[in-house]
Amino acid sequence: MVKSTTLMMAVLATVVGSAFGGYSDNCHGSSRCNKGMGPACRSAYARFTDGTVYNAYVSRTFGHCTAIYRCNSGYPALTGAQLKGFFAPIFAGQGCQGCGSHAFDGGNCEVTVNYCSNCVDSGNPN
Repeated sequence: MVKSTTLMMAVLATVVGSAFGGYSDNCHGSSRCNKGMGPACRSAYARFTDGTVYNAYVSRTFGHCTAIYRCNSGYPALTGAQLKGFFAPIFAGQGCQGCGSHAFDGGNCEVTVNYCSNCVDSGNPN
């Protein structure tokens, strides 16, 4: 009974999480995203400053790639070094070769790398 209850709770949490628009890990992106974008995207997220604290929407760009930190609500205050740690699984753990996202904070937040044109950094600190 314990196993079936635990399984049912896990399924319910997944369904409820997706019903409220929680973030999830993926290798999705713009239709203009391609497998060769990995180096530009790594350079984009490397532009987050290690000791700087980020606690709101922010993006950093390099070439035609943007690296974004966003949450549905309640942004945790994270240093640039911590954010870089969240970006790393997009390429290492998830195996994305171009664009993708990694969810954290129970699906409330995500970091994303994606194609952009006319890219500019946004958010504070800037």
